[in-house]
Amino acid sequence: MSTLHNVMFSLLFLMGFNPSAGTAQVVRGRLLDTDRSTAIGGAMMSLVDDRDRQLDRNLTRESGLYQLVAAAEGRYRVRADRIGYATTYSDYFEIAVGDTVLVDLVARVEAISLAGIEAEGERRCRVRPEEGLAVTRVWDEARKALEAAAWTQERGYYRYEMMGIERQMDRENRRVVSEDRSYGAGYRQTPYVSLPAEQLMREGFARLTPAESIYWAPDAAVLLSDEFLDTHCFRVRRDGNRAPGLIGLAFRPVPGRNLPEISGTLWIDPATSELERLDFFYENLNLPDALRAAAAGGTVEFQALPNGTWIVDSWRIRVPRARVTTNPFTRQAESVLDGISVHGGDVLRVHGNEGTVLQADPGGRIAGVVFDSLRVGLAGARVYIEGLASEAVTSTDGRFELVHLQPGVYSVNFSHPYLEPYSYTPQPFEVEVVEGTTTPAQINFVAPTITRIANSLCHDEEQPDERTTTAHGDSFANDGILMGQVTDSAGAGLPGAMVRVLLRSFDISRLTEPSLAGAAIRVAYGGAVFPTDHNGYYRACWLPVDIDLRISMVGFDADIEPDASSGEPLWDLAELQGATLVIPSEAPVRTLDLRVESN
Repeated sequence: MSTLHNVMFSLLFLMGFNPSAGTAQVVRGRLLDTDRSTAIGGAMMSLVDDRDRQLDRNLTRESGLYQLVAAAEGRYRVRADRIGYATTYSDYFEIAVGDTVLVDLVARVEAISLAGIEAEGERRCRVRPEEGLAVTRVWDEARKALEAAAWTQERGYYRYEMMGIERQMDRENRRVVSEDRSYGAGYRQTPYVSLPAEQLMREGFARLTPAESIYWAPDAAVLLSDEFLDTHCFRVRRDGNRAPGLIGLAFRPVPGRNLPEISGTLWIDPATSELERLDFFYENLNLPDALRAAAAGGTVEFQALPNGTWIVDSWRIRVPRARVTTNPFTRQAESVLDGISVHGGDVLRVHGNEGTVLQADPGGRIAGVVFDSLRVGLAGARVYIEGLASEAVTSTDGRFELVHLQPGVYSVNFSHPYLEPYSYTPQPFEVEVVEGTTTPAQINFVAPTITRIANSLCHDEEQPDERTTTAHGDSFANDGILMGQVTDSAGAGLPGAMVRVLLRSFDISRLTEPSLAGAAIRVAYGGAVFPTDHNGYYRACWLPVDIDLRISMVGFDADIEPDASSGEPLWDLAELQGATLVIPSEAPVRTLDLRVESN
């Protein structure tokens, strides 16, 4: 996407956005309502020839003024398009070299109604929608929005704040597995640009090779192009499930096109005649059957701005994510569907010379309250969606809201600083964001008491049935729980630090066979290592009670062999910081923080 910072919008408008406007043939005028005094802004004005071919176009300003440029002398007329209204034409006029012609138009007031149009069955392929009456009416309203979007794309004088989305879904395209978001802002022609239409018609909408898989979606310019209109069949359709209340202009590739192609539907609101979105699917993809079942496709949503310009404000492309496995019957490698990858973006805000011209809808939302154990709102809790970079911090009354969510099922959880020393993670709740809802999905959390946390600290780890037995026969119950934080000299938590726990209780004089001394020491020093989490907290479950334990920080997880669970390798690890303690059986939960001083 190119970047264009247009600080000369007013001047460029007066010059018709054409560097040669000073010497070219200029058509100026004003579009008025039937009272001949009220200006009409945001209408698309086109300079057309006697075959209705569009030679230049521009949107009227709020004052109704417009300006068009003719590349050569000749016979022309001006066409005025407004969404939801009949098209208005001026009389034909002649323009000579260097002339400036003034053409004021009074707009027609007939409203265009799409409400009575019925869906068509599958019939013969019909290219170029103007050849069929019902299709013509639907196409004409879609065309007006697409031309305004293409015009906006060409001018590029908006500053966009955007959010890019890379989302991984499960195989049913329902559960969100993970999501990465990126944010950016800048002046650009449009937040979403496709390839040129002639290239897409020549090479296809996808490039699939062993090294890469690239998919393209159409933009307004592609959908308006002669190349696209000549290679796709059109009909009117409705779909009460996917697009209730909307009327659709469906298209599919003409028979015989074997390139990677798209079929889809432009959905229009019959009440306003405004184009809402494009749903499309990829055709003719050279993929295994298991991957074709994912129905690769996408959605492009259109948004009208107050001044009559149109933009693509949201887009998604859904493609299959493959995994290679071995067929148990043929023993051959094959690709199976592992999930759905979704790539896209949303426009959050649009800024023009007049300030912010669009504040995007927050999309799907999840809202609620985090309560403490006394049912009072808990401030400062972090509410997050597992696998996503989406989170919110609760307000002073415990409230939160997660925004810009697509339809799907999300695992929502929370954390709070008072929970972190216990390495305690509550059970997440699954919340479904339903498409089309205007109210957020609701969920409330209740933070546990310290007693409840202590009772459930090690519920996910099985407690050993056997007691710990020393070399000289003493046995101890494995009821102890130890937790704490490893910090550096500045008090910051050290993630990935390894905390070693060793037994320190043995008496070699009690051995009846001195030759067993080495084995006794090794048994006595048996233990385990426990890693710290991202905040430096650790938790060691089911340690022996009523016996000396040596607790040490011995390095980081990258330095410790993962199978170092027997006594010998742990015994040899150098101690960076440590302490000796006993966990009493009458109070089997203890804490110990370790501070590692820098050299």
